[in-house]
Amino acid sequence: MESSEAASRTLSEAELEAVRERHKSLIGDVAQNSAAVEMRLRGMMIALLDSKYAGIIAAGQSASDLVENCIALMQANQEIGDAARERGLELLRSLKPLFAQRNNVVHAPWFPSMREDALTEAVSLVSKRRSPIRPMLVNYAEVEKLSAALNQAIGSIWEWTHGELGAAAKRPQVN
Repeated sequence: MESSEAASRTLSEAELEAVRERHKSLIGDVAQNSAAVEMRLRGMMIALLDSKYAGIIAAGQSASDLVENCIALMQANQEIGDAARERGLELLRSLKPLFAQRNNVVHAPWFPSMREDALTEAVSLVSKRRSPIRPMLVNYAEVEKLSAALNQAIGSIWEWTHGELGAAAKRPQVN
């Protein structure tokens, strides 16, 4: 167990700068991976729509809208087998909590302390529509897990789309 002196040690300027850089790196990793997931979701929606105009319809939709629209399209598509549909729906549903976490990580400001706990966590001020700002503890290891889960989803979405929808995933689009 750590002594209270060690737990309350003030970080040096170099350590504080390292903390700030880690924040930027973690946020950047989550933002980059979530953008790639969004791109894959857009590709999935395009393949599910299977129309030369699908790219226009999918363009500009938020990740949440893409997930919901892909779920609806997957449920309605009679050409997808039951097992494939269940795998696809499970994959899409697993993204919802990841994007909720992503929003808290990317859109809320982080405030590390000047103490040693800043090496592993920070306080984030989350603001949701029509509700007061609430502080949340941001654990860096959890943010790394979120980034890894988003990174894994990139491949999973691609594999499902190209494995289950095949040619529809390669259909030419209107430009």
